[in-house]
Amino acid sequence: MNGRADVFPRRVLRAQDGMVLLLCLLFLMSLTLLGLAASSDALLQSKLSANLQDSERARQSALLALSWAEDWLLSLQGQAPGYCLDACEGLRLHAGSAGSELPPHPEFEDIGWWLVNGHEAGVDPLSGERLETITADSFTAPVWIIEALHTAAPAESGNLDLQVWYRILARGTGRTETVVSVVESVVVRSWPTTEAAISSGDGVAGVCPGSTSPGSSAPAICGRFAWRKIL
Repeated sequence: MNGRADVFPRRVLRAQDGMVLLLCLLFLMSLTLLGLAASSDALLQSKLSANLQDSERARQSALLALSWAEDWLLSLQGQAPGYCLDACEGLRLHAGSAGSELPPHPEFEDIGWWLVNGHEAGVDPLSGERLETITADSFTAPVWIIEALHTAAPAESGNLDLQVWYRILARGTGRTETVVSVVESVVVRSWPTTEAAISSGDGVAGVCPGSTSPGSSAPAICGRFAWRKIL
């Protein structure tokens, strides 16, 4: 009687020991899964943060190139440059019209195409002299392209200067060539049309006295007229 009574508790204890072991294993497995999930989430957040930083680096590079090109154009003196695709006197100026030489989506062209059709930011196109080093810690040097959209003759604009609206495209990259940002702006400025004005330096640096926007009676903005991010 006593012998039988001793056997039952021992079996119960063995079963309880097995359940405790199983529960411990399940608990450890749950902790492992939670740890893996947290680790994966941390890696994903790190990659997203790195991609965001690289995209911002590319955007800053493109904006720097755009600002540099605008400043260079507005500070240029003399007569208005003519259209030229073969770097006449160093500057490649595209004609903006229905028959424009530029593709409809230049943002998808590679850096080689941009360098052929445009200029590296920081380098004076006319002299080839590097005036400033602009990188923004990007993989490739930022590049810009210029296109003349509209020209208003003195009689049309109502003043003695020639009014020209330009489109400037700028491209920047992140730390890899795969992260690209492209921005564009429309810049308006005046050019002297008489030899006396050219010699005296009048009508330069974006001065637009009495000019009007195409199709509008509102005064034109001297300098940046419009801006947008393309890519």
